[in-house]
Amino acid sequence: MQEPTARPTRILTPSLALAASLLAMPAMAAKTDVIVLVNGDHITGEVKNLSYGQLKFKTDHMGTVYIEWDKIASVSTDQVLQVETTDGRRYEGRSPQPAPQAETLRLVPIGGGSGGPAIDLPMDSIVRVAYLEQGSFLERLDGAVSVGYSYTQATQIEQLNVSGNVGTRNRKRMWNIALDTNTSSQSDGPSSRRASLSGSFEKFMANRYYYESTLNFTRNDELGLDLRSLLSVTAGRYLVQGQGREWRVGAGLAVSNEDRSDGTSVESIELPVTSSFRMFRLDSPKTDVTLELTVLPSLTESGRVRGEATIKARHEIVSDLFFEISLYDSYDNRAPEGSPSNDWNVVTSLGYSF
Repeated sequence: MQEPTARPTRILTPSLALAASLLAMPAMAAKTDVIVLVNGDHITGEVKNLSYGQLKFKTDHMGTVYIEWDKIASVSTDQVLQVETTDGRRYEGRSPQPAPQAETLRLVPIGGGSGGPAIDLPMDSIVRVAYLEQGSFLERLDGAVSVGYSYTQATQIEQLNVSGNVGTRNRKRMWNIALDTNTSSQSDGPSSRRASLSGSFEKFMANRYYYESTLNFTRNDELGLDLRSLLSVTAGRYLVQGQGREWRVGAGLAVSNEDRSDGTSVESIELPVTSSFRMFRLDSPKTDVTLELTVLPSLTESGRVRGEATIKARHEIVSDLFFEISLYDSYDNRAPEGSPSNDWNVVTSLGYSF
């Protein structure tokens, strides 16, 4: 009988062994961060980030979970965290073990070592946590999409609203792209459309200051506006930045170009003054209310003032599926002749957040 042929033994050189171990590290790395809840439960996983009072925590067996920050008693992690507090201060360090006091984060500054000076931060003073590596580009994206439709048989008027946004943020900056369209039509009359596409980039500064650049394209048939292109740069400050609410104000400079339905074109330099207030509750069911107001007096057209106001209320029905009601208002005291100076509408829709 022929003896079975023995398989050759593969011998890894030191360099190949090192390369193989490095490639295997992401797959083999254990999730060793520990969250202790106020009810005493322990969860092991990986801290991803904290924003708007909600900690994103990745586990092996439950997937990615979201935990309300006020439900956490302590955090232990060897990751380098970037922590921002309600007074606008920012800290960087590790939290290798819980603080002696309950509901407190003990942060060991980078370079301090295990015996270095530690900083104890009350949980309710922390508004944002991130770490230096936050996964792939797609994993860092947040957004939502919603659709609303209505039909009135008596007047045969139908309305379709589609809106969506996508973006991401970290400790230093945030960007967002948003689209909002509303079309109204009836069988015996002309249709009208209101649409807005905007992109914004915001950079966070020390002591809750920020600056933001925005590019916006708008159409509003009711106001006789075929297309308005607006580029603005604003600076401001977060007056309130806590767990459950956020309020900021700002001012800056904007340049706009308008193509109107009467065939005229208007260029303007404006002074935008903005205010944005947000209230949110992350306990299920989640609720989110946002109020935004922008007033734009013109510097090149004496006496002209425009304004944009938006109120959005969003309530979660089931996980990530929400009901939303929105109020939009646009004002222009120098609207094209034959067009009203004010246009507003209310939209109800269903949406999904990711």
